[in-house]
Amino acid sequence: MCGISGVISLQGLRVNPQALKRMNDAIRHRGPDGDGFLFFRDEVFSTAYGDDTPEHVRHSSAAFAPVTHIQSLQGVFRFGFAHRRLAIIDLGENGHQPLCNAEKNTWITYNGEIYNYIELKTELQSKGHKFLTRTDTEVILAAYKEWGSDCVLRFNGMWAFVLFDAEKNIFFGSRDRFGVKPFYYYTNPEYFIFASEQKALLKHPSVKSGINAKALADYFVAGEIEYQQQGLFENILELFPATSFTLELNGGAFKKWTYYSLKTTSRFERFDRERFNEYRDRCETLVKDAVRLRLRSDVPVGSCLSGGIDSSAIVGLIKALSSEGDHPGTQLETFTASFPEKEFDESHWAILAARQAGANSHLSVPSRGELMQDIESLIYSQDAPIWSTSTYAQFRVMRLAKETGIKVILDGQGGDELFAGYPPHYTWYLGDLVRSFSFGKALNAVREQGRFPGNMMGLTKDYLKLKAIHKLPVGLQMRIGSGYFRDLEYLDEGLLDQYKHTLSEKKDTAPRSLNDILLKEFVNTRLKGYLKCEDRSSMWNSVESRTPFADDHPLIEYVFSIPGNYKIHQGTHKYLMRQALQKYIPPPILQRKDKMGYASPNNKWVSDMREEMRPYFTDVLRPYFRMDKLMKDYDSFFDIGGKPENGRVFKFMVFAVWMKVFELK
Repeated sequence: MCGISGVISLQGLRVNPQALKRMNDAIRHRGPDGDGFLFFRDEVFSTAYGDDTPEHVRHSSAAFAPVTHIQSLQGVFRFGFAHRRLAIIDLGENGHQPLCNAEKNTWITYNGEIYNYIELKTELQSKGHKFLTRTDTEVILAAYKEWGSDCVLRFNGMWAFVLFDAEKNIFFGSRDRFGVKPFYYYTNPEYFIFASEQKALLKHPSVKSGINAKALADYFVAGEIEYQQQGLFENILELFPATSFTLELNGGAFKKWTYYSLKTTSRFERFDRERFNEYRDRCETLVKDAVRLRLRSDVPVGSCLSGGIDSSAIVGLIKALSSEGDHPGTQLETFTASFPEKEFDESHWAILAARQAGANSHLSVPSRGELMQDIESLIYSQDAPIWSTSTYAQFRVMRLAKETGIKVILDGQGGDELFAGYPPHYTWYLGDLVRSFSFGKALNAVREQGRFPGNMMGLTKDYLKLKAIHKLPVGLQMRIGSGYFRDLEYLDEGLLDQYKHTLSEKKDTAPRSLNDILLKEFVNTRLKGYLKCEDRSSMWNSVESRTPFADDHPLIEYVFSIPGNYKIHQGTHKYLMRQALQKYIPPPILQRKDKMGYASPNNKWVSDMREEMRPYFTDVLRPYFRMDKLMKDYDSFFDIGGKPENGRVFKFMVFAVWMKVFELK
């Protein structure tokens, strides 16, 4: 819903309000509906407003109302909080932040939505807490007063916040369980500085950063975008999902801990129809509850709609909930990326799902030319290079939602990681069958993947890639990779050595079961990367994205407690989900076996863009690329129109753009 930032001095009065303002301005897109500031010095809190603060907020009688324009604020302070507001709940002055409790001894800057805030508010009122607003922000403050740092265990939603407890002289910060909302920080002996996006931290003069070669090697060789706490920007750290911290104002003692750990079952359970029906019915109830909570809003809610199972189910559920009176009867708006190339276009599926739900369908049709026009703003919005042009499709869908006047959308992110929707998951499912000595079922499962020998070749390839290669010596792994991925020839030798060193340090924690690999993808790896793109693409366009499959912990915990062989069955991925939600999904979509997502004509676009992208390839890239070889082979290297899609070549282009827009060397 918003953007947050803050500067905490660890050495007395050293916080400059104008430096914090520059940080806050850098993330204006996250909250154009208002801005607010809080500063602390000599036991006195000072509130300030900016150019985007509405007049009715400035004249409010609330205890947290801003009283001084930020440009007029003089002096230095012990700490400062800043906030950008995207108004979703309690749209008037009561939703302004930073916000305090009635006693004015606890202040917060917060980004996110606590979807069960109404239920928590009722419980807290029964314990004697009084509320002056209808916001979930005030519920967080009361929950903290009642339960301390354990309050986050009671939240269902997405969040990143820092609050200051003046009674204890400590800061308490937290990020949601699965990383839907971002949180980054920089610390040195003088400051603790935090923000929703890395670009805001870079605006502070005390932040010293550059390129982290280790993260860059992970990106180019393994396709990992910031899986570690220190990402591509050196010295800037990510507060991992399910993590909280305290920081003492006096002394600067910093303590960080993991408050939540998702568990799964690796046990194998022979498929039992009666047990399956139980799992199916419970999943339907939990998904429906998750969507119901995420429809809470004081502004209209729309939905992304790819035409796949996940987003189609959400749209169907919204219709069902509306019919039951659980959702305002406004016309549902859906948003889809469409392409002239039939092999990448899912719009006919999306239109089918929208029609069944009685929704208005809106199509965005991105082109290669438009991508070139937007390439710098796209990469700047993401804070990092990206995987493929599919992120641009997502970016454009969010822009279309904004242009249509929708500030909140639901999206199906997380459904594949939760219910086993990706093709490689089938290999893990087969492994479960073999380890349980279900050889007959394993043989049937192989047959269900197509005719011999194509089915065996595909499954064997997946097995070698997913399981076997990681057990080989590091040097052999690198040689195999270099032979298979020719793009590695164009990377600087030092970058390859960096990855080789990283690879040798990794412990062998290879998943054994289908549920194990789903858990690995769900926590701090693949899904976290997708959620980052989701957040940046939506918030750049001042749209809040809600992901019921990715952050509703009652649903997620239940599905991870179900043995994996109920998620894939009879050759069908997401079998449990399909059966649980079949009444909400048009039958033709329910029967789909292909997997596309935000597909785009990546290879064709890369080939067509190569001449326009040439000016980005300057000598500043020499520490990372073998530039003489790359420029000699430039045309052939980027001519990938007829080659299999793998996204690797596009990385060279977007890295060059990233270097330019962030003025890196």
